Amino acid sequence: MKISRPGVLTAAAILLGLISLSSFATPLLDGPPLPVKVLAVVTGLIGLLAAYGLWKAKRWGMIVAIIVSALNALSAVPGLAFQPNLPATIAAGVGIAISVLIIVLAVLPSARQAYA
Repeated sequence: MKISRPGVLTAAAILLGLISLSSFATPLLDGPPLPVKVLAVVTGLIGLLAAYGLWKAKRWGMIVAIIVSALNALSAVPGLAFQPNLPATIAAGVGIAISVLIIVLAVLPSARQAYA
């Protein structure tokens, strides 16, 4: 059985799914205020939907994935400056890098040709 989905699209879907699942851990943390916890859960749910859309190579999945990844990156930027410890700062930087990588992978020419 041949897979018609390009590897970059598969990688973007998996990364987005993992980032979205990890956002469900935010409510378990003590530091963030309630609106941040709610936003994390909502973007996590929408991110899982977008990951499914990317996995199925749907154009709407690309659009939603770009929006969710941009929101994830923007919400992690304050963590670079205001985190109280080094591991949290590193986690914010890694989150930004992965979000940008998802956007890049989703718009590469090989991925764009696969969208139905």
